[in-house]
Amino acid sequence: MSVPPEIVPIRTFAAVTTCHAAGYAEHGRRMVETFREHWPAEVPLLLYAEGFVPDPAPGLQVHDLLADCPALVAFKARHANNPLAHGKTRRFRPKLALKAKPPWIKIKGRNWGAGYRWNAVRFAHKVYAILHAARQVDADVLIWIDADTAFFADVDLARLERYMPPDRMVGFLERPRNTHTECGFVSYNLRHPGIQRFLDEFEAMYTNDELFDEYEFHDSFLFDVVRRRAEARGDLGHDIAEGIGHRASHVLINSSLGEFMDHMKGNRKEAGTSRADDLVVKRDEAYWQRMKKPDQP
Repeated sequence: MSVPPEIVPIRTFAAVTTCHAAGYAEHGRRMVETFREHWPAEVPLLLYAEGFVPDPAPGLQVHDLLADCPALVAFKARHANNPLAHGKTRRFRPKLALKAKPPWIKIKGRNWGAGYRWNAVRFAHKVYAILHAARQVDADVLIWIDADTAFFADVDLARLERYMPPDRMVGFLERPRNTHTECGFVSYNLRHPGIQRFLDEFEAMYTNDELFDEYEFHDSFLFDVVRRRAEARGDLGHDIAEGIGHRASHVLINSSLGEFMDHMKGNRKEAGTSRADDLVVKRDEAYWQRMKKPDQP
């Protein structure tokens, strides 16, 4: 009698993002619309909206960010008048004040505290949306996606499986040459035995104001701090970028994610696309072929 082939169960997935009203008008609506056009119908998108009610869409689960995340409201209130939490503190921070001196820091503490890297309040919205979604969603894997992204090709469940190996805790876009991981797309394995401790430690950065002990205060830097603690315990992650971050600053579009999505981070939002010179790999997709580098005819 023949033995039937082994059946490999397909896990369930959910995605999460957040934005405020202006962000939804600028890029969030496009993200939602292209997500629903190109992602599997069985993958819900949880949108944590701040101060607005988005257009209804199939598979879109809308949450009121501030109503669902009272700890975020408390964090913002606690630091409403704290320039240190808004990236508005420019000063010299001695190296001895750091828990560990990052080897890439060239400013040696000068002008520390000014800019997005220290804007804790801005990026706290993202972290609390992830935390709330991870604790209430009925899925095996939760995928965070920045709202300033757009999709131009179909995504299937088999591809999503590759981005979150069952034995790994998180899937992320590593950038070893830069100061922090690219967190525009992150997978969380909600069935991994170490994920709850990871999420608890991530949350403690904000609820206990532990983030102010770190060199930078934005979510990607703090994600790396917590992730490296977990890796030291044996809870390993998976580099979705497969090493491309060693030579690409805009790692998302140069990874396999660039086969179906774009990420308009920073001032790329104004143009509505990434730039051709962001690419360090050859892209054959029509979306990218329409772009030309400045020196091309």
